[in-house]
Amino acid sequence: METTKFKELCMAFGRAQNQFQSFQNGCQDFAVELVKELKEYFEIPESQFSLYQINGKNEFNLVQPELINALTLRPDSLWQFGIGLTVCSAPETLPKELILIHLLIRRDLEGNYFLRYGDQQDEHKIERSDKHNFIPFFDFLHGTIINSYDQELAHFIGQDTRRTIGYND
Repeated sequence: METTKFKELCMAFGRAQNQFQSFQNGCQDFAVELVKELKEYFEIPESQFSLYQINGKNEFNLVQPELINALTLRPDSLWQFGIGLTVCSAPETLPKELILIHLLIRRDLEGNYFLRYGDQQDEHKIERSDKHNFIPFFDFLHGTIINSYDQELAHFIGQDTRRTIGYND
């Protein structure tokens, strides 16, 4: 049977679909691993952790606890999602603040993964061979949040407040 030009187009489309599906699955698996390791490293209580989908206007929308509900692909081929950390001055007391963190994942053609947060251009290459390779990024994120508090006077007025990490306002 002869292969027509149209069949060649269909086969090319099928290959592209399979490659994208592999790319998507790899990035989703990486994001799940990232969240698992982040929660473990920071020892975040489940009640004080939340996931957010970030829309085109960089607004955070709370989603159900499955990461797949938060992860979206941007036009620049970066996967994005948001995490929320509810912090308080003592465990489960008022006042409290919701820290919103915008995370971005990039995978290059060689299969390497890179993390960054918000509109920052600094990327952190993550080798997936060992979970300890996330630690430098987690320490960077921790330091960024601490510096945010050190540089600004937090205004607590007895109600929930929000602090978005990674954006220049």
